[in-house]
Amino acid sequence: MTDPRFLVTVLNSLDFTYLKGNTTRFEVKRSHSFDQPFTLISQITDGPLLLHLGNASYKVEPGQGLIIPPNIKYKIDMLEPQYVTHWLNLDITLFDHFQLFDFIEAPYVTSPDVGNKIGRLQSEITALMNAEPIDASTSLYQMAQVKQRMFSLLGIVLSVSRYKIGSFEDTRKFQRFQPVFDYVEQHLAEKIKVTQLAELMYLSTSHFHKEFKQAFQVSPLQYIQTQRLKKSQYLLATTDLTMGEIANRIGYDHAYPFIRFFKSMYGSSPGKYKKALHRL
Repeated sequence: MTDPRFLVTVLNSLDFTYLKGNTTRFEVKRSHSFDQPFTLISQITDGPLLLHLGNASYKVEPGQGLIIPPNIKYKIDMLEPQYVTHWLNLDITLFDHFQLFDFIEAPYVTSPDVGNKIGRLQSEITALMNAEPIDASTSLYQMAQVKQRMFSLLGIVLSVSRYKIGSFEDTRKFQRFQPVFDYVEQHLAEKIKVTQLAELMYLSTSHFHKEFKQAFQVSPLQYIQTQRLKKSQYLLATTDLTMGEIANRIGYDHAYPFIRFFKSMYGSSPGKYKKALHRL
């Protein structure tokens, strides 16, 4: 049984950030491919459509909801000349660095009842975020209302999800290596040496490398590269920074080595990735 005190620690570490939200109408019958560095929660109100993730396909009828974790490639085939999606992009994390969906499994497609709840909250959150505050106190009230609805949305997601066995127990390992995660996040713009990370844990480099890989099934260097990729995806999705500026923020002096790194990790160029995101 999980220690209640540890569950309180998990709850206190929970953080979520609203990134953007809107209603998008697609009116040309075609396929659309997506891959975003944040969570997508939406309701479909016109359709139907086919959702493809990996080797699985799901028919989505009007009224149903979608819950797509971050960094999941998916494709939508329109079955009618149009579909409408009411969507939110959120970043939901535990212990600063780990996605909520590392710990839970949610259905990609929900029932219409859950979809209607998602649609209502999406509409309210989007309206609040787009409203012009009259003064500072009104702005604070609006943000409190957004936060309240985001917690309600999180409750809906958790109500249809199941806990991954062992995942919360694994967070104890995450906590142990928290100084490493913090250091990597704070120094992605610099050259990071594994020896520096080992010193944070008061371990020899070889011992640190072995313990880290045993705990997370990746080497420290692989972890650093993955964090660089995630940071670059986030910046491509949420800013208008140039390739050179993004390169500087994840430890590269120039755009070219960053573009080569991104393509080797992701499979296509950062320019194509950004262009695909802008189809929303």
